[in-house]
Amino acid sequence: MQIKIQNIGHTFNPKSPWEFTALEKINLEIKQGEYVGIIGSTGSGKTTLIEHLNGILKPTEGEIEWYFYDEKKNKKTNQIEQELTKLTVKSSQKKIKKVKQIRKKIGIAFQFAEYQLFKATIKEDIAFGPIAYGMSKEEAYKKAEEVLELVGLGKEYLERSPFELSGGQKRRVALAGLLAMNPDVLVVDEPTAGLDPQGVIDILDILTNLNKQGKTIINVTHDLDNILERAKRILLLKKGELIMDGDPYQVLNNVELLIENNLQPPKILEFVHQLRKLGFEIGEIHSLEELAREINRIRNERRQNE
Repeated sequence: MQIKIQNIGHTFNPKSPWEFTALEKINLEIKQGEYVGIIGSTGSGKTTLIEHLNGILKPTEGEIEWYFYDEKKNKKTNQIEQELTKLTVKSSQKKIKKVKQIRKKIGIAFQFAEYQLFKATIKEDIAFGPIAYGMSKEEAYKKAEEVLELVGLGKEYLERSPFELSGGQKRRVALAGLLAMNPDVLVVDEPTAGLDPQGVIDILDILTNLNKQGKTIINVTHDLDNILERAKRILLLKKGELIMDGDPYQVLNNVELLIENNLQPPKILEFVHQLRKLGFEIGEIHSLEELAREINRIRNERRQNE
């Protein structure tokens, strides 16, 4: 799926004493298979932006276009075929047409997504969405088993209550519920909030693997250390405006800009800055592994020069 956002804005309670503009003149294009991080301080418009992506909110200015392949039955051959579909919503429209198609293609897991779990068993919870979209119970339960494995949980969990699980496991089940709909795009809002260090790694590894399989990942986060390593593109919002859109290193290495936006720069880049102040020549760093290689390189060069 490709998403094209053109000059959108969103004002809550317009023409009233409570009028508030949450987004203003956002222009953005997200292509299939990208891994995008969205960052910004509280109130910057991150959640409002992602709520436009699958039609939860309709823009009060501008328009959004979605391009995706949809399954259609060929009446002549009786075969299921993939048909390129374009849907558009404009601020002038009263409502979003065919929003159900959009929400099937774009799944959103809001912060603490496990709070959305409500069925007696994990199997029923994961199957709920597909059944609501017309899939038979038998097919939906089979799909539940498939996606549970994608998030690192075996089929022995299917009959268990989701409320018996740890926080990290619940988060995985919530992701599985979205994956059961087979979305092209997965939007996650603070997916690692409240998890222990191992739980953080597990969830981020799942998202990275899904991205490698071709799914678009949009990660709204304050965890700049991990987004530096995982994302391929970063969007920085400030007071409803998109002020930076670029390579993670390019955006996150701008320490002054991050501090201006009440964001803590990645610790690894702060450490690199300190090393450079001491005279060490260090290249572009995205992860601890890369930093370790750079330090070993410098150490070996110094030994050779002694």
